[in-house]
Amino acid sequence: MASSGTIKHLWALDAPMLKVDKSIMILGAGGELVSLPSPSFLIEHAEHGLLIFDTGLAGAGDPASTYGPLAELFMIDFPAERALDRQLESLGFSTADVERVVISHLHFDHTGGLEHFAGAQGYIGSGELRYARTPDNHVTGFFRQEDLDAADRIDWCEVPAGYDHDVFGDGSVVVLSLPGHTPGSLGLKLRLPDGSTLVLSGDVAHIQDNISCCVGMPADSDTVGAIESLKKLKLLRSQPNTTVVVNHDIDDWNRLRANGRQVV
Repeated sequence: MASSGTIKHLWALDAPMLKVDKSIMILGAGGELVSLPSPSFLIEHAEHGLLIFDTGLAGAGDPASTYGPLAELFMIDFPAERALDRQLESLGFSTADVERVVISHLHFDHTGGLEHFAGAQGYIGSGELRYARTPDNHVTGFFRQEDLDAADRIDWCEVPAGYDHDVFGDGSVVVLSLPGHTPGSLGLKLRLPDGSTLVLSGDVAHIQDNISCCVGMPADSDTVGAIESLKKLKLLRSQPNTTVVVNHDIDDWNRLRANGRQVV
């Protein structure tokens, strides 16, 4: 198959918002409270239908009922109308229409909507499920058992470390191996209808400074691996006609959604 395909549409869905100290996002920073979105991206391919990249949070309308003290710690703002299933319905879709799920990693702010996609074809980084079930002690709070139970109902294909997977074989949607933040961290590279390339970083980068300085964050499972993945993003960012969007970077988020949630 030719490698010249493009996606048809991309939506950066209205996201729950969290607030954290900047020191959580980049080693050596601190003293500044920053907002960060917890996004989900809906991609439509003309031939192969709908794919979703990450599923945000659970507990729309009452995040404290789902996350308890974490909701206050991260100052989670998640109005009911931003629930993933409601947003899909507002676009004329249902969760059953989404045939494929790509999960950047299994931290709780990316997995809250996995319950909607039982039986879907999933793409996950190698070793991610194993790590999520037996994580390092300092990050145990980043994984939610209910989300891992939902993950068990998805038909996962593991993407090997170091391998970038062309989902449809036409270059339109490529899963990027970006291990380091967690063992199976992934990003996504999209070819847009105008021929440009958009890269979604996942969480190996939390702000653009992670990429510019090739510096990770305190919760990375593998500091050396994270730096190598940041170098990969930096190289991608240097390519012509290519934009790297850091999913949690509020400035990137606002630029991406300058015209609303439908990006293309």
